[in-house]
Amino acid sequence: MILELVIFDMDGLMFDTEPLGAVCFARAAKQFGYIIEEEFRYKLIGINANDHYALMKSKFGQDCPAKEIHELSKKLRSDYLYKHGIVIKPGLFELITYLKNKGIKIAVASSSAYSKINEYLALAGLKNIFDLIVGGDDLEHGKPDPEIFLKVLKYFKIAADHALVLEDSTNGILAANAANIPVVCVPDYLPNCKEVLARTSAVLPSLVEVKNEIMKIFEENRVCSFL
Repeated sequence: MILELVIFDMDGLMFDTEPLGAVCFARAAKQFGYIIEEEFRYKLIGINANDHYALMKSKFGQDCPAKEIHELSKKLRSDYLYKHGIVIKPGLFELITYLKNKGIKIAVASSSAYSKINEYLALAGLKNIFDLIVGGDDLEHGKPDPEIFLKVLKYFKIAADHALVLEDSTNGILAANAANIPVVCVPDYLPNCKEVLARTSAVLPSLVEVKNEIMKIFEENRVCSFL
């Protein structure tokens, strides 16, 4: 297989931000009188803001101030990150450097808003590194709808089977499946759901192993386990 494009999710895949996001969201919700159970929190991973608001109102009622909770959660998270810095997942820099050296296009496809994506990339020293960024602001339908990944393919004019998606969430994996793009899961906050993991081309413990597998194609003339 020819690999021309690698598409990165952001939260939980590039940066260790899902636990922080969960804590900040729970604290924000509590200030408004709502308790967020862990099982419900899983449903919010990998979706865009509008879908997030809809789920909150579906669970807690139409009077739930979902947007206000979301905004407070963002402030708590940003305050923490600017004070303590962002935690970068092992192997991220090395994988990005390797792909760029091989001429492979790299993109970020995240359900988060552009403001958040740009904030995180700047904190990590990765601003202006990616060839394309697609955020939730651009989408009519968030993950698990394939719209976000189809936009990336259309931009680069690259076939789905010449691309690879790197994801950590159930919604992201299902979106990649719907776009017919091979997807590798690097688990983070994802519950151990065998049915979803079975939809991936591989499950690898970190981005270090992702790079090692891709290297087999270019350096060792061996078959990569997921391409």
